[in-house]
Amino acid sequence: MGITMGKIALAIFCVFALTAPLAIGQDSGLFPIQVGDRFGYVDRTGELVVEPEFDFAFDFKEGLALVNVGGQRNKYGFVIGGKWGFVDPSGKVAINLLYDDAKDFSGGLALVNTGGVRNELGLLGGGKRGYLDRTGRMIIDPLYADAKSFCDGLALVRLGDVYGYIDKLGNQVIDLRYADAKSFSEGLAAVAQNGSWGYIDTAGARAIEAKYGFAASFSEGAAMVKLGDKYIYIDKTGQAITNLYFEDGSSFHDGMAAVRLGGKWGFIDRRGELAVPPQFDMASDYSEGLACVRVSGKRGYVDKTGRMVIVPRYDGAMDYHQGLALVNAGGKLNENGIVAGGKWGYINKAGKRAIPPAYDHAWDFKGGLALFNQGGTMDQYGNVSGGRWGYIDKRGRTVYLAKE
Repeated sequence: MGITMGKIALAIFCVFALTAPLAIGQDSGLFPIQVGDRFGYVDRTGELVVEPEFDFAFDFKEGLALVNVGGQRNKYGFVIGGKWGFVDPSGKVAINLLYDDAKDFSGGLALVNTGGVRNELGLLGGGKRGYLDRTGRMIIDPLYADAKSFCDGLALVRLGDVYGYIDKLGNQVIDLRYADAKSFSEGLAAVAQNGSWGYIDTAGARAIEAKYGFAASFSEGAAMVKLGDKYIYIDKTGQAITNLYFEDGSSFHDGMAAVRLGGKWGFIDRRGELAVPPQFDMASDYSEGLACVRVSGKRGYVDKTGRMVIVPRYDGAMDYHQGLALVNAGGKLNENGIVAGGKWGYINKAGKRAIPPAYDHAWDFKGGLALFNQGGTMDQYGNVSGGRWGYIDKRGRTVYLAKE
C-alpha cells in the first residue's frame, strides 16, 4: 500500500515536481496520514485523533471525508476496487461504505457510483451515478451513465451518448442533447455538437457560437479555445482578448496565463498583452505572484514583469503555497517526467532557504502543514511505498512522524 506522488503533465502547462497524493483537510483541521498500510487522521498539533483503520483516506470537504476499504492503488496511482463512504471529524462512519466510487461533497451533495469498475488508467466504466446529501440520503437517484459534481448549482450528466444538466433536486434544466460537454464555470459551460465547441449559459441559451475545435472552461473571465491548429483567448461575449495566436497555453491564474509561441513559453495578462515575452523552456501558472520557469534544465521563479526573482538552480520546483515553495536538489526527471531522487526542501519568496532540503519525498504546504516521507521508495510512475510518513510545520518542525 502506498501513496502516489503523481505524474508530470507538460502538455498544457508545466509541472516540475510531484503532485500531492492527497489534499489536506483544511475545513476540519484534520490531516490524513498513512501509518503502516492504513490511514487515519492527525490534527495540526500532530495528535493522532482518528486511528488508522482505512485503506485510503482523503481530505475533509464540507465536514466529511471520503474513505475507502478494500481498494488497492495500481501502478498509475489510482485506487481500484473496494468500497467508498464518508467519515466525520471524530472518525465515525457518517455514510456507510457502500459505493463503488464517490467524489467529495460539493455544494452539499456528493456524487456516488454503484456497479461501476475503474480501469487501470483511472477511468470509471459502467454502473450508475447519483447524489447523496450529508446524511447519506440519496437525493438524486443513481440513473446516469456519467455525471460530474455540482458547479454553479448545476451538474453535468449523461444518459446514453448525450449530455445535459440537472439541478440539485434532480430536475433536468438543460436538455440532454450534447455530444460532449464540461461542467459550468463562471456561469458558462463548454458544449460540443457536430464536432465543434461553444458555450451555453445556466439557462441553456447559447452564449458563444460553437465554432471551436477545443474549448477550455472559463477562468478569471477568459477561456482558451482552438481555431484551426492555434489557440486564442476569448472573453464571455466570445470576443478575442488578444490578436495573438499560440501553439499552446493554460488557463488564467493570478491574472496571467502561460502561453507557448515559437517553441518558448511566456505569459499574457488579462488584457491579452504579452506581459512576459516567450523565453522559457517551460512555465507553470502564477501562484502568489510568482511563476516557476525552466531554463536549460534548471528551475527558478519570475514575477509578473518577467524579472527573474529566483535564478534557475533547482532540479525540481513547485508553485508557492502559503508563502513557501517546494524545491529539489539533486533529482532527475525519469522516463515519465517525474522528479526522482535528490532531496526536497522549501524556500520563501525571496528565494531564501526556509526549510533545508532533507526530505526524500515531500509535498506543498496546505493548512499550515506539509506531508513528507522518509525512506520510502518511488516507482517510475511516482508511487511511494514504505518509509515513514509525517507532517512538518512552516518552521520545519516535525509535528508528526508515523511509527516504523
